[in-house]
Amino acid sequence: MGDWRDLEIGFVEKRGPRPTERILGIVPYKVPKPDAPVDLALDGNEGPPPARDPLAGFDAAERTRLVNRYPSSASLQQLWAARFGVAPDQLRVTAGADEAIDRIIRTYVGPGREMLTTAPTFEMFARYCALAGGSYVEVPWMDGALPVEALAARVTPNTTLIAIASPNNPTGTAATGADLARLADAAPDAVVLADLAYVEFADEDPTPLLLARPNVLVTRTLSKAHGLAGLRVGCAIGAPQLIAWLAAAGNPYPVSGVSIAAAAAWLEGGNEANVAESVALVRRERQALTDTLLSLGARVMPSQGNFVLARFDDAKGVWERLAEKGIGVRAFPGRPGLDGALRIACPGNDGSLGRLIAALRQVIS
Repeated sequence: MGDWRDLEIGFVEKRGPRPTERILGIVPYKVPKPDAPVDLALDGNEGPPPARDPLAGFDAAERTRLVNRYPSSASLQQLWAARFGVAPDQLRVTAGADEAIDRIIRTYVGPGREMLTTAPTFEMFARYCALAGGSYVEVPWMDGALPVEALAARVTPNTTLIAIASPNNPTGTAATGADLARLADAAPDAVVLADLAYVEFADEDPTPLLLARPNVLVTRTLSKAHGLAGLRVGCAIGAPQLIAWLAAAGNPYPVSGVSIAAAAAWLEGGNEANVAESVALVRRERQALTDTLLSLGARVMPSQGNFVLARFDDAKGVWERLAEKGIGVRAFPGRPGLDGALRIACPGNDGSLGRLIAALRQVIS
C-alpha cells in the first residue's frame, strides 16, 4: 500500500536555488493515496455529477471564442449576484471557493496579524495563512455548537480575520446562522469569513443573515451540490468595500472562459430541481451511511455535509482494505485530533452506495 504518512517534501540542497524560508516551512498539500487502483473515489467530497452538460448548447464557433480570448466574468458576476439578492459589486467570481479563501486571507492577513479559526477544519486555511505570513490561532470545535464565547475570548487587537467553515470540513459539524452572526458582532474590527461550501446539504443556509453584517465575507461554490468541481468556479460575497480589495490579491483572469460560460449556462438553465434532487439523495445516503457505520461499531460524527467522518479502531486497515476493493476514502495521518478517523463522501448514486456499504461490512466485520 501507499505510505500512510507520506507527507514529506523532498531533500533541499544546501547549494543552488532555494525557496524562501516561508515556503520551506510549509508541507505541500498531498492526499494519502493507496497503491491499489481506485475506481470509486470518495475522498474528495465532489458532489453527484450534473444532470446535463452545461456546455451542450455551445456551438463550435462559441467554443473557439471561449478558448481564444481572455475571459470576462462580468456576466456571471451579475447573474450569480442576482441569485443571492446582492448587487454585482458585492460578489467576486473566483477559481473555486479555494481561491476566494486564498484572496481573502492574503487581503486581510499578514505579518503581525492573526487569523482565528477552529480545529480541526479545512486544512487550506492554515496553508494560506502561512503563505500570507500571518499567525494562526485555533480554538477546538469537534462537535456541538460553535464555541462563540471561546472564539471571542481569543480575539486580540491583532485579530484581523476569523474563518469558520460551516458545515465544517472534515467533521461535518455546522454552526447556526445566529451563532455566526453573534461572532461577527463580537469582533467588529475583524473580517469574518464564512466558508459555506457544503451549505446546500445543511439544515440551514445562513447566507442572507450573514450578508447583513458589514464585516462578513461568505464563500460559495459550484463544486459540491452542483456537481461542477472540475470547472473550478466559486465566489466571495460581502460588503462592496470588503470585496473591492480582493481584486488586488490575485491575478485578473483566475477563471477560464470555458468555466465562466459553463457556470453561467448552468445557473441560467433552470437546474434548481436537479440540484434539489441531488441534495435530497445525498442526505438519504448520509443517513444510511451513518446507520451502517454505527451498526459496525464505528464512532460517527453527526454531519451536515455530503460526507461522514467516522473513527475506527484500525483506520489504516479499513482505509487499505477499502482500497483493495477499489474504494478510496480520506485519511488524515498525523492531523491532530483526527488520528483513527476516515472521511467518507456520499457517492450520490444508489448503486455506488450499495457497493460502499457492502464493502464496509466486509472490511470491518
